[in-house]
Amino acid sequence: MINNLLNKTVAVFGLGKSGMAVVRELKQRGIHVIAWDNKEELRKEASNFGATIQDLMTVNFSDVEFLVISPGIPHTYPTPHPIAQRAKDAGVKILDDIELFVSTYKNAHYIGITGTNGKSTTTALVHHILKENGIPTAIGGNFGIPVFDLPVLGNDGWYVFEMSSYQIELSPSIDFDISAILNITPDHLSRHNGMDGYVNIKKQIFNRISKKNVSNVIAVDDEYTKKIFNELQKESVSSVHNIPVSFNRKVDGYYVNSFGILIDNTKGEKKELFDLKTLLNLKGKHNWQNIVVSFAVAKSVGIATSKILNAIKTFTPLEHRVEKVADFASVEFINDSKATNAEATQYAISSLDDVYWIIGGRKKEGGIDILMPQLSNGNIKRIFTIGECENEFYNQTKKIVPTYKCHKLDKAVIKAFKLATHDLKKKKVNNPVVILSPACASFDQYKSFEARGEHFKTIVRNIIAKYKNKMG
Repeated sequence: MINNLLNKTVAVFGLGKSGMAVVRELKQRGIHVIAWDNKEELRKEASNFGATIQDLMTVNFSDVEFLVISPGIPHTYPTPHPIAQRAKDAGVKILDDIELFVSTYKNAHYIGITGTNGKSTTTALVHHILKENGIPTAIGGNFGIPVFDLPVLGNDGWYVFEMSSYQIELSPSIDFDISAILNITPDHLSRHNGMDGYVNIKKQIFNRISKKNVSNVIAVDDEYTKKIFNELQKESVSSVHNIPVSFNRKVDGYYVNSFGILIDNTKGEKKELFDLKTLLNLKGKHNWQNIVVSFAVAKSVGIATSKILNAIKTFTPLEHRVEKVADFASVEFINDSKATNAEATQYAISSLDDVYWIIGGRKKEGGIDILMPQLSNGNIKRIFTIGECENEFYNQTKKIVPTYKCHKLDKAVIKAFKLATHDLKKKKVNNPVVILSPACASFDQYKSFEARGEHFKTIVRNIIAKYKNKMG
């Protein structure tokens, strides 16, 4: 697409990392760019790269080839941004940086991974497996690395893209060689006109069949993904291979049985491959789905089973996602700040014993309703509420589990540690774990979940230093 843009004009709206990378790429190729962002410092930066800075509300879109927008800017629901609406009214195509990148480097191979939860870990794990096996690869998309900052890999390369629902919607022409979906639970519903719209957008990651030997990997562990798999099977295109996987039941693909054994059942032979419980780097049932999807994707690339398993063993877990921070005074500290909804939190806390759970922030749709049955299981010993919704969560949980209003994260971590050590001395618990798994967005008190997770780690380090000083 870029190669056909000389002497034409492209508009870029939203000059964050991805938008700025698009501006740099287009200007380096001698293409005229009109750019706009509400932040003056970003407009100045784009101007330094050679972009024409102009409020896109004043641009004549009949002179614009297409509009590249940040995925965070609404262009359909709940209400299109006025600039997006102006482009639509002029018949100008709206797309994102990923659509532009893939249309520019068509000969490389592409893997697209989506899902409500777990997609970052799975994307990173797939990339790691490819890299460990000497395959030219790069990771990007929603993972946080702008695609136009990635190396050009050539015909043998494999790009591994984490795809949010926003990015899938803005990349309708991408042909993924391998597409994967982990799960679907309610999220971003206002941007997709409800649950049906959200599910339909997620399914669109599979609607690309112009390439031969396309593989679709579907984790059929919830009602929405199961329905998607059945629909894909009915479409029955000979060049498309639909591969079911599961982390909790038998399927005619790859699955994890109740004992944590990874099974290859693609030929109906139930071949046992590996005991996932022995993995120290990817502990817990919440990781089993990530592993089985990654395994199926890597097999679709053509990597041998033994080589995939060897790579999985050397994977380093992502920061802020069930990240072990420290062990001190027989208490384990875990940073799960990336768990910004209840479903993500459920994956983490269901796999731990003796949980001292820090929860709260800016509430997502549904709050923590789906977590309430978890409170009766006995593994959650105490709860510490913080942030904007602390009163609501406190009132929800206090009658089931001892709950403490802390408002701020530092107070919550300190109190959780004190009560964990107290309960340990009284032999009420054996393996106490203080975990920040908020089930909420961070924007009430922090600029991002990363900033919240970094603060948690700083608090833990300070607690350890303070107690070590006390002990001499």
